[in-house]
Amino acid sequence: MALTSHPVSNSSQGGDGVKQWLGIKYAALQHKFAEAQLCEYTDIKTFDDSNHGLSAISPPNACEHEFGLIQKSLPVTKFSQSDTECLNLNITAPADALHAPSALPVFVFIHGGGFSIGSNAWPQYDQARIVTLSKELGIPVIGVGINYRLGPFGFLTSKELQDHGYSANNGLKDQQVALLWIKKHIALFGGDPNRITCMGESAGAVSTMHQIKLGAGTPSFSQFISLSGSPLMMRPLPSFVANDIYQTVTAILGLQDLSAADRVAALSSMPATELLMKLPPGLPFLPVLDERTIKKDTGFAELALDTKTELPENINMLIGSCDMDASIFGIMLASKQTGCLKRFVEILNEFALPHTSEILRAYHITPEMNDSEAWPLILHFANDIGFHAPASAYASAWKSTAYQYRFREPNPWEGPWKGYATHVLDVAYLFLNYTEDMSKSQAELAVEFATDIIRFINGKAPFQKVEQGSKFVKEYISEDGKTLSRDKEGNDTVWPALFSQAGYDAMSGVWAKFLSS
Repeated sequence: MALTSHPVSNSSQGGDGVKQWLGIKYAALQHKFAEAQLCEYTDIKTFDDSNHGLSAISPPNACEHEFGLIQKSLPVTKFSQSDTECLNLNITAPADALHAPSALPVFVFIHGGGFSIGSNAWPQYDQARIVTLSKELGIPVIGVGINYRLGPFGFLTSKELQDHGYSANNGLKDQQVALLWIKKHIALFGGDPNRITCMGESAGAVSTMHQIKLGAGTPSFSQFISLSGSPLMMRPLPSFVANDIYQTVTAILGLQDLSAADRVAALSSMPATELLMKLPPGLPFLPVLDERTIKKDTGFAELALDTKTELPENINMLIGSCDMDASIFGIMLASKQTGCLKRFVEILNEFALPHTSEILRAYHITPEMNDSEAWPLILHFANDIGFHAPASAYASAWKSTAYQYRFREPNPWEGPWKGYATHVLDVAYLFLNYTEDMSKSQAELAVEFATDIIRFINGKAPFQKVEQGSKFVKEYISEDGKTLSRDKEGNDTVWPALFSQAGYDAMSGVWAKFLSS
């Protein structure tokens, strides 16, 4: 089933120096909840590369929603979605990749979107310019962007569904199949299957880190990049929560009085658009703990002990966050602003006594404030525990080579978050698709950021690595950004000691409870 939805571009922005193969089908689906089946190819000539493939089913206007986060739009055209024909990928390579002296390193980008929206066809993810830059630098790379199932089609699960043969975490397993396809087929395009870097942003970064230990298999990549996301930021749901969500969904769809077999059959046969339209926004379709894919949830304390985490010893990592990644919460959770101060203090008292007053003081939160004054300060707390602390924790615990960065460049475009280093802004800079709308120093920073990423993909040190006793963090901010920045964000002199005293997992619990309150 396909439908016309939000618009995207299907044209390369990189000029004549690159070649793009668009909409390559990497897996087939028998139905919308089935497990993905790998597609095999032997000849590059079989690919129709003129148009993007169908995107995964998601709410309408999702691309415009992300443009709202970035606070700047790009030109777009119409495209379509499908529940069964959405598992495709785009490949961007230097035009002469097949004639290069040796096979080229590859990066695979997994888009974010909270596991509910996103597409490899969105113009902000176009990889032509970063691939062009890699060629100009003399260290060329091949880029791949993948689609995977989203929302209920990728992450609805329950014991009932699993008892009837339906797997959990289909969206993550789609990604796993895509990575396997790339390892098996990328040589057809001039890529090196032994030099693959998996890169994700936000929910895509969470996905990338799950892929390291997904199931019992060995990852199909040798290093990874986490842009503003980790399993410590977005914890997998316990199975009982997934069961509750399933019961909510089936009740909304009017299936609760059917037998289990009939209920599963009705859910599977219901048109995808009808199913999605009937469900209210905000249901948490997220990765779930189960016996086959994500087998355990790791907290801060366990990661710090480094005894049971089973961290890989041969996968290099580059990880980082933006100074105000929590801008995503400010937009998605705007309804929680009412009464936020009272709720936040109550939850702090529940999790963080006797440290509540110290935490409030550190974030300049006072009882005399109104909710609108307290809200951005609470988001600073959310940013520290949700993004900065996880990046630092993983960088410190990682057994192989690790690099950590902080994206501090403030958003230059008009909107409520102008002057802050906002969520998704790193992607806007990384793929170089907004440089016409940047100042000279901002565009130069975008090239610097992209260059460091390209160097890492090539197996080179992008900057100083994290080492015991020297936790180096590279900061990205332009000269114009220093002038534009209107807030002292990313101050790491407070939260590490504060969270250590109160307990990182307790602080994480505060924010999790606030989200569910």
